[in-house]
Amino acid sequence: MVLEYKFEYLSNNNTLVTFLDNILKKRDVNYKILRDENYIFLYIEDEDKKLLTVSDILSNELPMSIFLKNFTLEVVPEIPKKDYTLTLNELKLPHCSNCLVNIENEESTDFYNPFFDCDICGTTCDVSNLKFLKNGEEIKYKNYKELFAMLALKISENNKIKIKTSNGDFVYSKLNKELNEDSNIICTDINELSRLVVSTKEKTVALLSIEKPIVNFNINQVYKNNNNLNIDKINIRYPNNLILYLLSKELSRFGICFLEYEESKDYDCELVYTSTDVKSISPKIVINDSKIMILENENYDKKLEEIYDTFDEKAKGQFMVLLEENNLSDKSILNLFSSTKYDDNICLYSNKIDGMLDILNYKIPETIKYIFEEISKDEIGKKLIENYKTKFPNEYENALNYDISKFKNNSIFSLWNIAAIILGIKKDDSSKNIIFENASNAILEKGPRVDYKLLDSQKIFSREFNINKFIQSGISFKLAGVDDKTLSLGYVESFSYYLANIVDEVNSEFEIDGVSLCGDMISNELFYKLIKKAITKNFKIYYNKDFPIQK
Repeated sequence: MVLEYKFEYLSNNNTLVTFLDNILKKRDVNYKILRDENYIFLYIEDEDKKLLTVSDILSNELPMSIFLKNFTLEVVPEIPKKDYTLTLNELKLPHCSNCLVNIENEESTDFYNPFFDCDICGTTCDVSNLKFLKNGEEIKYKNYKELFAMLALKISENNKIKIKTSNGDFVYSKLNKELNEDSNIICTDINELSRLVVSTKEKTVALLSIEKPIVNFNINQVYKNNNNLNIDKINIRYPNNLILYLLSKELSRFGICFLEYEESKDYDCELVYTSTDVKSISPKIVINDSKIMILENENYDKKLEEIYDTFDEKAKGQFMVLLEENNLSDKSILNLFSSTKYDDNICLYSNKIDGMLDILNYKIPETIKYIFEEISKDEIGKKLIENYKTKFPNEYENALNYDISKFKNNSIFSLWNIAAIILGIKKDDSSKNIIFENASNAILEKGPRVDYKLLDSQKIFSREFNINKFIQSGISFKLAGVDDKTLSLGYVESFSYYLANIVDEVNSEFEIDGVSLCGDMISNELFYKLIKKAITKNFKIYYNKDFPIQK
């Protein structure tokens, strides 16, 4: 009997392949692993009873992964004859279930051993001794269990402890109620996650996955109210090494479910060891509408870095990496790059045109005065500006005197900032984009249809954005009494329809095989939801895989 496991694995790394091989090569079983882009196939041949045993082993030892989308299992006639050369990863990952089985077994010589050597996930360390120091003096302990109990006690007594881990040296302490957007949090008890944030099954599973990523969560309203927080989101991860995992087990005895960590020279105690291990960094992700997007990651093919660095324009480098990761060199792909930090770009790639073609770039005007003058060149526009000046004199004067040269990036993000200044929505000099923020908090589900238009042109490429209409329509809605949050939603929502229109126009002139999305703005839940909804035709949408959505 032959079983076929089909894993949908949305990464180019071979971590899953390596795990499968490490688990099965220790068993007396005939198996073969094949790979076809986003799918990994495992074939196992044996008698029925033994196949059930192997299935149980895989169920227990194969870890969850943020890249594993789905899997199916079926009986097939035989193992395929074709061959696949296994390229196994040199795993530098957090602990797996096999590690935990061993270190939690009181009968094992590895009980509470934070440096367990695992032949499944590759966790290992060349350390034989941990030193627990206070004021430079070593505190003795009988065994690792006693050590971690002492660490937990110190933290419960509000001590700050510096601990060396595979992620670096950080100072750990009980959760400070005065959280900010830059706070680094570890959830040490996954069952208590909802005390702090609004979680979903997908996000919880991601925290527990073998990659142990940093995940972005919405703080729950009860916690916000009880602690007078003025932030909405926080980044959290689960213990990503055995030192922190064992510490978390002891912290549960004191009812401590979260730790805060930071790079600091201010600490009371220190846990140190000497090691030549390579530093490992947890990936940082967001999950929008079941789609996992990588914000930060170091575990990718380094040739992608070389491709990215070939281009001066960040958008082009990002696009070429995406094409490489998805093996799209023979396809026609339209890329939408939307960023809070770099110039935006809409670009077409096709081997039919031997490269890339710019469809649209943005250009930020030098002054708001120039925008008002351009709008006033026709009678309708002139009357609109006069009415705005009369009804909103303070907003008008503040806009005229505002220095927009600080907006260095030619992007829709910068244009939203300029619109917010002109309309009096942005009332301070903070780096926050209030249009983005307001749109996410709007009460209504739909906003007004703001004009996103291109200047007239006979060309499909190198188009120019009509900034005047973009601002003019916003002023019209402001004069009509539309509130700031609803107007902000209109700006964001209308942008998604505008992008969809561009996709349709390009496709009508030059048939495309798909659309790719990159740039950090797609990590915003509302923005991503609107764009995905607006691109209504059956275009296949591509994303970066292992490489961050914006480098």
